[in-house]
Amino acid sequence: MKIIIIGAGDVGFYIADKLCREGRQVVIIDNDNERLMSMEEHIDAQFINGNGSSPDLLLRAGIEQAGMLIAVTNRDEINLVACMVAHHFSPQTLKIARMRNPDYQRFPEAFKSFNIDFFINPEYEACKKIEHLLEAAPAIDVVKFADGRVLLVGFRIEADSLLDGSKLYNLNKIKPGYSPLVAAIYRGRSVVVPRGADQLMAGDIAYFAVLADQLPRLLKFIGKRETPIEKVMIAGGSNTGLYLAQQLEQKGLTVKLIEGSQERCEELADLLSSTTVLCGEGMNAELLEEENVSSMDAFIALSKDEEDNILATLLAKSLGVSFGVTLTNRLDYVSLVSSIGIDAAVSPQLAAVSRIMRFLRRGKVRSVEAIRARNAEGIEFTALESSKAVGRPLKEIDFPEGSLVIAIVKENEVFIPGGDTVIKPGDGVVIFATRKAISKVEELFSVTFEYY
Repeated sequence: MKIIIIGAGDVGFYIADKLCREGRQVVIIDNDNERLMSMEEHIDAQFINGNGSSPDLLLRAGIEQAGMLIAVTNRDEINLVACMVAHHFSPQTLKIARMRNPDYQRFPEAFKSFNIDFFINPEYEACKKIEHLLEAAPAIDVVKFADGRVLLVGFRIEADSLLDGSKLYNLNKIKPGYSPLVAAIYRGRSVVVPRGADQLMAGDIAYFAVLADQLPRLLKFIGKRETPIEKVMIAGGSNTGLYLAQQLEQKGLTVKLIEGSQERCEELADLLSSTTVLCGEGMNAELLEEENVSSMDAFIALSKDEEDNILATLLAKSLGVSFGVTLTNRLDYVSLVSSIGIDAAVSPQLAAVSRIMRFLRRGKVRSVEAIRARNAEGIEFTALESSKAVGRPLKEIDFPEGSLVIAIVKENEVFIPGGDTVIKPGDGVVIFATRKAISKVEELFSVTFEYY
């Protein structure tokens, strides 16, 4: 089935790359011919140079035979018009539009007449990701499954940690009676789904699978202090900053927001109720000290300039903030910033990709989450009666190298499985899988694309 992607930016590139690797027929439209030529070296797809909202161009791309159209350019109007034109020629084609304007998030009912099946707002998705991080601080990454009942939580292994040098099969000796499941180890740019004999080392990013109510126990195990976030400073009054401040206000948190534009500060002051809006720069050390940044529980840099975000977060950390998060538009930065002293990085593009992939696989797949840029995913499957993994103990199933079952979700029960656990039809199965293993895992669970 043909899938048309309008927009060859980071989001469009990753989705196209993912689908092409799965053998899908993909057409990519963008008005930047140099960008298309660059993509052509890496992706086996059809490329068309031009405006993706053009009726003639959409017909040339084969919109009448397309099962899905994904409009993810940086301009809301192009995405909106492209979906409307696509609906005119092919009402049955599923249409997804990337929309940055907050009105699309606030008033979804007003846009039903546009016949767009799904809106995706990268900034709003990034805001939700940051909220999850604040809930699980001091974790540097957290991914939720099973309606938040299962967490995949990432921590950096410190040189003075009891975990440094520990083999996984010996973890129960650190705290007798408790041995958490390590789902993945990131070492530099490589990711490993570990076995019992694998060893944790200082500098590793280890991802632990844990039930949400067991997170405090995990923190104690790895020597991290539970740090409830009550006071937050946000640098950058972008839409993401506004969304986040509004959400934190609703939770009763104390919020200070720094924005460089006087005009934008006035807008933010009107839109926010209890947030203190400050006009200034997030990299102004004098301002941060005047506002007692060291007393804040978290500092989050959300300006449009990722280098400024990184520098502002490092400055705040040097002034005493214990937990710092930076926003970046470059996917390759997500896995790098923790090595320079920043606790976590969030990418609107990566958050959007996860959301779109989840929608692409609706039906037999409940959710998909990209982990640390693009080299692994957490996937929540629904086990079908015909699935090869159903009816046998996990230890007897030939899971591909680079994959691990991290949780089983039944109607009224969620648990971390053992080798004797048997998957039954209708069970939810949460799996961590490297990029190379994903297609084989999907085959194991008889997963195919479904369109609605």
